[in-house]
Amino acid sequence: MKLDQRGDIAVAEIALYIPILLLSIVLVLRHGAARRAGWTFFAMLSITRIVGGVTHVLSEQNPSNTILQTVFSIMESAGLSTLLIATLAFLSTVGQPTLEKHPAMCPRTFRILQLVGTAAIVLLIIGAVLVDGAQSSTTELGIAAILRHAGGILFAVLYALIVALTAFCWVHRAQVLPYRRKLLLAITASLPFLLIRVLFTLLGSFAPLPSSSDAAEGNMLPPISGSTSASDSPNPLQPFSATSGSWVVYLLMSVLAEYVVVLIYMFAGLRLPLKEDLVDFQKVGRHMHTVTVSQESLPQDRCDARPYNPAHYKV
Repeated sequence: MKLDQRGDIAVAEIALYIPILLLSIVLVLRHGAARRAGWTFFAMLSITRIVGGVTHVLSEQNPSNTILQTVFSIMESAGLSTLLIATLAFLSTVGQPTLEKHPAMCPRTFRILQLVGTAAIVLLIIGAVLVDGAQSSTTELGIAAILRHAGGILFAVLYALIVALTAFCWVHRAQVLPYRRKLLLAITASLPFLLIRVLFTLLGSFAPLPSSSDAAEGNMLPPISGSTSASDSPNPLQPFSATSGSWVVYLLMSVLAEYVVVLIYMFAGLRLPLKEDLVDFQKVGRHMHTVTVSQESLPQDRCDARPYNPAHYKV
């Protein structure tokens, strides 16, 4: 069976994210595999996009298989969560070690924000499972709609907090280590594209679900109770549906916007020797500690002595 435009996009995503997965592994080996480093999330994002692309292609070949459609819907939302959490990890890296004592940049703050991103994707996953297939009850579909709305809003809130933390880092940029300032610049450059990606998910979470006839043909999900189906009357949010909206909107606001963010971070990861910042900072710290100890070890009379002046020793 020939693929439609969305199927072609899915194939392109598979091809684009395979090299990103390999590059992510290189960056993990270079910068470290800790969650706080952020690079492991790009390996997760690549796997998510590859799995999502494969399941979308398979769902077009098997339109009646709603499980494949549900997996694709989950992968679509999971990618955004991974990208936002990775951005939080990079902001945490920017604050190391000079700003992390501030309440806004402390590890607890980032753990809480990561939980917000995790909660958003959990809500969207549950919502996708509840609307799986036309057998879902009216009550389940209503709950699914509420969960979808809540998940989209949480993503928007998380993005706003990321912007606020980025602005905080710029205000205190004099305290940020040199290479971490360049990482901050990369984060700032990615924010407009990340905004487009978040807007797509937010608007899509409020978009109407396709009609029952569309669902029977394999075009994803049935309508929820009390909502206007896509086939009854035009809805301005319908093009933003991640599963049945405009493929042009999906390509521009989801696929391309997300890939630009990934490329910006990949470029920064390859160019910035972030570990050198910490090495230099530790050297300066040890030097200052040595100077302080040396001064404290001098006798008090020597500490208070006047500087050497040859004039005092003339005969």
